[in-house]
Amino acid sequence: MLKFINFFLSKFNTSKYVVKGKCRQCGQCCRNIVFLIGENYIKNPEQFEAMKTWDKKYNHFFISGKNEKGALLFTCKSLGADNKCKDYFFRSFYCRKYPKLDKKIILGGYETFDECGYKFEIDKKFSEYLK
Repeated sequence: MLKFINFFLSKFNTSKYVVKGKCRQCGQCCRNIVFLIGENYIKNPEQFEAMKTWDKKYNHFFISGKNEKGALLFTCKSLGADNKCKDYFFRSFYCRKYPKLDKKIILGGYETFDECGYKFEIDKKFSEYLK
């Protein structure tokens, strides 16, 4: 019961985040993608190859580097030289949801790219919605 009360009270004091802005067609979100297996970021090519056998949608991406945390970075194969999607109508579900507001992203300290028109911003506290 105490856990329930703490959970309920924490909802009154936590901030809500919202996504604001619009796409500037910089292409950064198509070049610097990270994927998770469970709770962990993919950190080696063997994990990526295994993911491609589980779900064919990952064949649409290729490894393009590593970030400072050691996670592999992926680039979409449909990104054109003009930073526009060459396959926009049939783009992947991953791309359709960008930028997905996820607590793992916020709690992990990740933000959108500087060039990106989208930003994660704190909305109002939950208690302010009740007023």
